[in-house]
Amino acid sequence: MAELIQTFKAMQKTESERRKFLASIQGIDLNDEVEEKVTTFDDIQRRALGIDASGDDVVSLQGSFAAQAGFGIGEGLGYFRE
Repeated sequence: MAELIQTFKAMQKTESERRKFLASIQGIDLNDEVEEKVTTFDDIQRRALGIDASGDDVVSLQGSFAAQAGFGIGEGLGYFRE
């Protein structure tokens, strides 16, 4: 049964690639891989605390996020917002 499922998936992939190729020849973009932005719980917490920076930005290390990262008042980054 597993072989049958793998064969079916391979046939679907081949057919999908063929359709994309034929569409691209006609100038149509069939991009199935549309990237959606995934919102994490930490992102929601940052917005609730009024922090507009993303998680990979040093500005986001404020409050409880700084404590979780091991930074406190007078310790660590020495970064301030102007």
